[in-house]
Amino acid sequence: MEAEIIQRFLESVGQKADVDLYLRLFRAQEKESFALIAADAQIVRTALDPFHFDLRILAGLGLCPVVLLGLFDAKDADRQATRVHDWLLEDAVPARILSSSRGAEEETVSAVRELVHAGTIPLVSLEAARDATVDGRFDVLSALASRLCTRKVIFLSATRGLEREGLPHISDVNVATDYERLVGTKGQLAPRHHTLLRQAKHLLDEVPHRMNIAVVSPLALLRELFTVSGAGTLIRKGSRVESRSTFDHVDVPRLRALIESAFGRMLRPEALERGVERIFIEEHYRGAVLLTPSPAGPYLSKFAVERTAQGDGIGGDIWNVMVREYPSFFWRARPDNPITPWYARQCDGLARFEHWHVFWCNLPPARIPAAIEYALGQPADF
Repeated sequence: MEAEIIQRFLESVGQKADVDLYLRLFRAQEKESFALIAADAQIVRTALDPFHFDLRILAGLGLCPVVLLGLFDAKDADRQATRVHDWLLEDAVPARILSSSRGAEEETVSAVRELVHAGTIPLVSLEAARDATVDGRFDVLSALASRLCTRKVIFLSATRGLEREGLPHISDVNVATDYERLVGTKGQLAPRHHTLLRQAKHLLDEVPHRMNIAVVSPLALLRELFTVSGAGTLIRKGSRVESRSTFDHVDVPRLRALIESAFGRMLRPEALERGVERIFIEEHYRGAVLLTPSPAGPYLSKFAVERTAQGDGIGGDIWNVMVREYPSFFWRARPDNPITPWYARQCDGLARFEHWHVFWCNLPPARIPAAIEYALGQPADF
């Protein structure tokens, strides 16, 4: 598949800035860490056409996910793997079937790494674990994800994501804050989705590295992977966000390193010496927001998420904590900043200028001109 065709297709999936951002992030990772996709028999039987097209696109971009077959019911996993394999080979997409019963055998993990680095999609069949329970096969998944340092596990679903009876699908689950409510008697999750969320929590608790889980239809897999807003249900462990009113209890060198990592540029020495109104920091310094005082109201001076953590939901956690405490504020961003389209979806209003876009939330109309003037007049920090 020609690179130009792939790029045009991805641009039709979402904002070009989103696509470019995620491509950079995925390509910066170890190849075997990109994603693990679990497809059950129903997906292979009824939705193989869109799924195999997704795999063609990903392979054309140099991204080879590990495909796991037989997670919920392993009795025909070898046949399912063979079907996916044959469809891929018809389109000249390299793929190879592997068998696993325990997931983390050195032979299996080494074979997966070797295949991915050679540009070949590993199709891991769990038929050898057909006598194990579903919990046992999820242990295989956990072992594989742990050994490969998988950044995202994707469960393909016949639905758009996790669903509750009579309600739209759930777009985001923060396990730290949402889990008990969703699995409780009032959660209204379908039995299969209830089980999937329970297993997802266990999986997030077990793997030693940070990882996200998504439940999504094959028809929307690429939108889930390559857009900020996603398309299915994102399940994440969640982050603890600390709030500070001064730099007194903040590791300033670590904060500076975070901001420089996020923006890819060096901060001016005086950038963190100006007055601050509130600092919100993820507990491991993987994301932060700095608000400073101004005559027009709180000014969002910096919103930074470490490059290796972008796409993990940390930015959303920090943003949500900030807007609960500061519902009214304003900020600016350069037009070519990859996050500018996301900002446009979060704000109540914006003004576009040649070098800056100025955004605001819940500002009284009388304060908007002063906010714009203040934002445009701020010195460059990089």
